[in-house]
Amino acid sequence: MRKSIKKLSAYSIAVGLLLCTSIISNAQGINNTKYETYKKTQPKTVIINEDLPEEVKSDIQNSMNLDYLKKKTDSKYEIAYAHCDGTYSYISKSENLNDAIEICKQQQNNKSNDIPVVINEDGLVVYATEGIGRIVKIINGSATNSTEYTAYLYKNKNLTSPEHTYINHAYIDDVPIIEDLGDIVKIEVSGYTGYIKKQEDDGSLNIITVPINQVNNLSHYTVNNNNELVHAISSDITSAPKYSYQILGPAPNFMKVNTRYYSYDGNYFYTDINKLISDAKLDNHNNAINSNNPYYNYYQYLPGRSKTSYTADDINRYFEQYTPSDSLLRNTGRYFIKAQNEYGTNAALLIGIAMNESDRGTSNLAKTKFNVFGTNAKDGYVEGADKFSSIEECIIRVSNYSFSNGYFNPKSWKYNSSSLGNKSLGANVRYASDPFWSEKAISRMYQLDKFLGGDTGLKDYNRYLLGMYINETSIKNTLNKELYSILPQNTRTKNTCKGQVGDTTIVLNEKDNNYNIRPDRIVSITETNINGDGTYLWDIDGVVNKNNIKIINEKSDPNTDFINHWAKSYIIDGMNKGWVDTTNIFKPENFITRAEFIKIVNRAFNITQIGEESFSDVNPGDWFYDEVRIATNAGYINGRGNGIFAPYDPITRQEAAKIIGYITNKIDYNFTYLSTFNDGNSVLDWAKPYVEGVLKAGYMNGYAEDNTFKPSDNIKRAEAVTILSRAKML
Repeated sequence: MRKSIKKLSAYSIAVGLLLCTSIISNAQGINNTKYETYKKTQPKTVIINEDLPEEVKSDIQNSMNLDYLKKKTDSKYEIAYAHCDGTYSYISKSENLNDAIEICKQQQNNKSNDIPVVINEDGLVVYATEGIGRIVKIINGSATNSTEYTAYLYKNKNLTSPEHTYINHAYIDDVPIIEDLGDIVKIEVSGYTGYIKKQEDDGSLNIITVPINQVNNLSHYTVNNNNELVHAISSDITSAPKYSYQILGPAPNFMKVNTRYYSYDGNYFYTDINKLISDAKLDNHNNAINSNNPYYNYYQYLPGRSKTSYTADDINRYFEQYTPSDSLLRNTGRYFIKAQNEYGTNAALLIGIAMNESDRGTSNLAKTKFNVFGTNAKDGYVEGADKFSSIEECIIRVSNYSFSNGYFNPKSWKYNSSSLGNKSLGANVRYASDPFWSEKAISRMYQLDKFLGGDTGLKDYNRYLLGMYINETSIKNTLNKELYSILPQNTRTKNTCKGQVGDTTIVLNEKDNNYNIRPDRIVSITETNINGDGTYLWDIDGVVNKNNIKIINEKSDPNTDFINHWAKSYIIDGMNKGWVDTTNIFKPENFITRAEFIKIVNRAFNITQIGEESFSDVNPGDWFYDEVRIATNAGYINGRGNGIFAPYDPITRQEAAKIIGYITNKIDYNFTYLSTFNDGNSVLDWAKPYVEGVLKAGYMNGYAEDNTFKPSDNIKRAEAVTILSRAKML
């Protein structure tokens, strides 16, 4: 049937026009008469899952309340005019959809304010010369209230398998129609432009058309009085306004308060829906208000291979504020941080997903199966969903196997870059049928950032410098071994996972003509992951030529107290790699305590195994409780005698040398370097081989002005990150 559209001859068009004229002239009695509307009842009652979000229930209810047109003939299709007042007038009839569409097109310019449409045998509009698509599920002529049905979107009009992504009618109402080929339609959904079947092989419909002159309230974006970007998602574009709202973070500076902006990709924005559709048909964004300046929401494009600025205690405070008292997410901050540190899955990103999927930790699925991520639950239904023995197991296993070794892994068929993304790229492509699943998660990430940042401002927002791949290339490690490749845009499929132009990465630093980046995968595609699972090591950098990446944000720099400090590059390196928490003030010249130092060491060397060692001055409620148990279990530090650890005491230079030398196995008994210092003999015997080792390795230096090492002096915060950076690089 698609070929017949392409190959309509002059003769067939003439016949169609003749047929149209004949039908219109012979349609006395019904020509130009108005249609009556009626409601249909659902033939089979389906109980709506109570775990579904309220906006989904609203969308389902609105689709069940569709207006159907009472047909005037027995023909399969009828052609009519759609009027601005919501009514329709009969024009003609046809037994063939393609013929009906051709008649429609011939009537397009006859009336300036009316839009020709095609009505199917069930009384629904399935084509309009100017229309907006409405995603529904019509089975046997009636809308269904079941969420078990999904529709696939494809890259090309031949619907070549495999599909790119999938959507569910209960989570979306409106899409722009870019091309209508009768049996298939080209639409744009949450950043992805592709083709969808209008009608499935079983006769069910995935999409109907609303003439654009009868659209009342499209989905749109606005800026609220707090200068935040808000997405208003419509659940019925034919009725009074019915929206759900997602607050997505700080608004871009080109948008104004109290203005409605249309966008179906979240990158380019329009104040006129007709201009958006016109540009989409021409595959450009010339009429967008930011045509030369696409917007990329930081939380949405942030790679999952990143770390939040916040601690486990911070996260627990957030849960206490934003979850009910019976939420399973309360007091789980340490599990999210553990998942982040061991498996390379940003804790705030995981929290955003969990808050959305589990209704803040209170859903039936969460309470019966400890499943807060909705894994293997089909649009909220408990049957078939994964069951876990505890909330800790759920967070750790999903972080490991679902995300790190799946959605964040270029070797997995699930991979579409490690960001949350949208329906074009990121986890949203295959994780959820909800086109706005990622937005609902990032709204929670922003909520967390805003609450915990408090008066000091957002700490996670723009913490990292984000780069977007713009050319086909490969990602190599620092030893010049390829980790994975970046494919051209729109070429990635289930069978060719890898990266793709448009994916994002974290840019760590610049060296020569390359960027050091945070790779999504730390071993080659041809190799097995670390430990065979999703274990992630934070100190393995990727390398890519600068010409293949464009920077898409401006990294915030709230730490003004080290802007001109000699250790600035080391401090930034430590922050980028997640060793040091980002705060407004770093205090580089302050002494670092023993507890603070081992926390950085644990992060830098990815030491996570907790032991049972205890001290009288280290208690379960202390922020450093687990850090001390990790450090002593690793064997690189002991207490200071009498059963105390002295966590608040500043750490000395020789203690720091011992720790770094022990971990890196830089131990030397020759003392060649140590003997050159005027105070070399003052280094305590237990520390001498480690001081010698780190001096020889270049991790630490002495003081040139008086040729001393100063072993008993306290080490400063700037010196601490410098030593660690050198130890990881040299």
